Parts: sequence; C-alpha cells; structure tokens
Amino acid sequence: MKNALLRLREACSSLSAAEQQIARYITENPEEATLLTVRELAARTFTSPSSVVRVCRSVGFEGYKELRRALVGELAALGDKGRHAEQELTPEDDVRDIVSKVTQKNIQSLSDSQKLLSAETVEACALLLDRCRSVILFGLGSSLCVAHDAYLKFLRLDKPCIINDDWHAQLLSARNATPRDVGIVFSYSGQTVEMIQCMETLKKNGTPIMAITRYSPSQVAELADYKLYIAANESLFRNGAMSSRIAQLNVIDILYTAYARLHYDDTLRVLTRTHIHKPGEQEDSAP
Repeated sequence: MKNALLRLREACSSLSAAEQQIARYITENPEEATLLTVRELAARTFTSPSSVVRVCRSVGFEGYKELRRALVGELAALGDKGRHAEQELTPEDDVRDIVSKVTQKNIQSLSDSQKLLSAETVEACALLLDRCRSVILFGLGSSLCVAHDAYLKFLRLDKPCIINDDWHAQLLSARNATPRDVGIVFSYSGQTVEMIQCMETLKKNGTPIMAITRYSPSQVAELADYKLYIAANESLFRNGAMSSRIAQLNVIDILYTAYARLHYDDTLRVLTRTHIHKPGEQEDSAP
C-alpha cells in the first residue's frame, strides 16, 4: 500500500505554493480529506481541481481517487500512528528533552524510510552489485561520510570499490566508468549540483546509477536508474544532517546485507578472513 501522508509530507517542499497548500491541508486534515471530492478539496484550499491532480501525480498516484483510497487504508491501518508528532527543539529544552526529541526524530525517519523503500528495488540493486566489475561511490559533506561507510562494508567483502573525497576526483571516476561498473550516489536533497554533473557523466558512459535520496521530485531521482528513497524528519538544525544521515546509513546496511546473502557461505568465509582481531581477542573468534 502506498503511504499517502508520508509521500505528501516528503514532497511538500518541492511543490509550488498552491500545491503545498493542498498537500498541507490533506496531511493536517486526513480524515476530512477522505470525504471530499476533488472539487471540494480545491475549494477548501482556494486552488483548482487540476492543481489537486498534479499534487497526486507528483507523489505517485494516478489521481485524487487513488490517493483518497490509499489515505482511507492508511488511516485504518495506522490511526494516530500515521501522524507525525512534531517536536522541534526550543531554547527552553533541557538535555533530557534533547535526548528524547532527537531520538524520536531518528526513529521516525527510519520508520518512514522503511515505508518508502521498495524491496524489489533493493533486490535488483543487490543483483547488480553482484554482477558489476566495481562500485563507484559519490557524495559530498555528510553524504560522503555515508559513502565511506559503504566503502568499508563492501571492502570487507572484497568487492572492488572506488571512493574519493575530492569532487574533481569523483568526476574523473565518473568519466572513466563503464557499463560494467555501478555508481552509487548519495544526496539527501537530490539537488547537489556536483552530484548531478557526475550522474550526467555516468549516463553518457552507460553506467547504471543507484541514488540514495529523499522521496521528492529532483534531478538526482530523475537521473537515477534505481531509486532508494529515504525520509528525514529534520530538525531546526538541518545543516547538521541528523536524521537524513541515519536514514542513509540504514539503507546501506540493508543493501550490504541483501548483497552479502546472495553468496551466504562465501560471505561467511570472507568475513572470517578479513576480520581484524583486537588485543586480547581469540584468533578463532567469529567476526
């Protein structure tokens, strides 16, 4: 079942002003929205029926009827759990409040991302990783930190990987890529200019591209062959890339595990061989 409320929340910032008004009305009044016709919803939001239809199509529905059916099912299945209890940080918050709010935002981000992630897409990506010659990783800022985590995981399994901290080096890697390689692009916003340039270069070379990005219309999502969507209920301190980083790391854990289980016995042998023993640890201990 498609998650109407979640998709509307995630895509809202990328919509026009009129379309944002529609998306906010539905997410703030979901029960009422299930009872309205497209014309009634347009009247309530001072927009047009065509704007309502555009919003529905931008989040993956054919029209308002399909979105409304999904909304009814979502409310029946989740009830109040389907709503976000927004808890922004305030100057009055003490450390206990910060611990609670930051943790809840990260939990919400992981839960929402699970609803957006397609199992079929993960399976296809795992098979592609298994067949490719090498994996080329792309990212900047906090997304580069996630790319480094992916690099270490695949390196542990002896999967050839390429990662560069310098963007110009990443672009050179894209120019040298072939259809036998795979590019994985990390961009929460989906609008990072440098990542878009790398993806356009990969496209010219016929290199398959996976993108780990937020669920929202973007150039990164448009250029990607495989979209691994994440949700992120970011706080006031968005520049710190908090819940978005956690969500991206979770996708890498999922992708890594899906890839590793394709050759289960071989994976266990490789993990044992590549395990780095710590002082005082037995040599035959499991990884």
